[in-house]
Amino acid sequence: MDQTVQTGSGRWQVHIVFVLIATTFVGAVSAASGYLVPALAVATKETLGVSAAFIGYQVTLVFGVGGLSSLIAGGIVGRFGPCRVLQAGLTLSGAGCLLYAVPNTIVVTAGSVLIGFCYGMSHPASSVLLSRFGSQERLNFLFSFRQSSTALGAVIAGILGPVLASILVWQWAFYGLAIFSILLAIAINHLRPHWDDQADPKTPISAPWAGLRLIILNRKLLTLCLTGFCLSVVQVGVLAFLVLFVVEDVGFTMTQGGLALSLINILAVGSRIFWGWQADRTRNSLVVVTAMGALTTLTVLVFSAADSQWPQWLVFCTMSVLGLATFGWSGIVIANVVRRADQDKIAETMGGTLGFFFSGAWVGPSVGSLILQFTGSFSYVFMFLALMAFIATVMAGFVALRND
Repeated sequence: MDQTVQTGSGRWQVHIVFVLIATTFVGAVSAASGYLVPALAVATKETLGVSAAFIGYQVTLVFGVGGLSSLIAGGIVGRFGPCRVLQAGLTLSGAGCLLYAVPNTIVVTAGSVLIGFCYGMSHPASSVLLSRFGSQERLNFLFSFRQSSTALGAVIAGILGPVLASILVWQWAFYGLAIFSILLAIAINHLRPHWDDQADPKTPISAPWAGLRLIILNRKLLTLCLTGFCLSVVQVGVLAFLVLFVVEDVGFTMTQGGLALSLINILAVGSRIFWGWQADRTRNSLVVVTAMGALTTLTVLVFSAADSQWPQWLVFCTMSVLGLATFGWSGIVIANVVRRADQDKIAETMGGTLGFFFSGAWVGPSVGSLILQFTGSFSYVFMFLALMAFIATVMAGFVALRND
């Protein structure tokens, strides 16, 4: 991973190590803005005088708009360049955080929309940079490392957000992230000559659905994206219901529930990097995704049986396995999509791919909430998530068997 980039330039701005760290850092800042919304849900609810459902809708809005923005960003990277798209995303994040701090439900909703746009824009741009400057033999690790930014952003939001809220007021967490996002957008401007040198103002902006069309017309790409959709349902579904489940059914305190959520996210960072590294050591990286899917299916089923009779060490051990198994898939799936995609259409293809992923992030909590409403049991919710993990395992295994 320490090779000089293929362009022949030894400039540090295009060295893959710097590109990887920079895109991961930008992704973590972008993700933190989205995860601040649920992290400060209680304080926001009390200030606005709204129900918990209103905050839940804001979280859904962030993910929904994120999926839409990934489709749009995929079509504009070619014209403006990946660095300019990253700058635009950070600027939208800053504006969204400022709006979200205003104690008005309409303005807060507008802030959620802008935060969602930022959340989805960074992925297609980063994918173009990593595929351009990175080694093909290290794509699983590169994309997995980059994808760890989502979990890292969640950890940052979950730790720093409540701390700032307790020292000052909750709005200052959004103010601080807004200022930092805008300053970061300005700071990376000097990278444009190196990152956006292939941008062409005459490049037509492809339609938002262009990436989806490319995927639907390619059976293997479609199977990979559906695998990612199912695993995204499981991943976000676990995050959405974990704290409620361990507090209401397992007997944890709210503090212990928060600790459990932090543990899952911290393990998610490490698991993505580990599984990405392992996938590059394996001749067929999708075998790794298949194994993770099978382990996730089994672990979710075991976790669904947890109750107040379980010792806490066993609950935490099960959650640890869940964190290691459930969150490492995205970088490997993305790397496989990039390998099979038209190299001139990577941004569009990644936009469509992220559309599938974000749709799964929306479906997981939504369907899970409906199941919980009709059955009143978290066990049925986790059974649904286990079923989705099993379907993903079968699809990943199918593509792995036809490795070409």
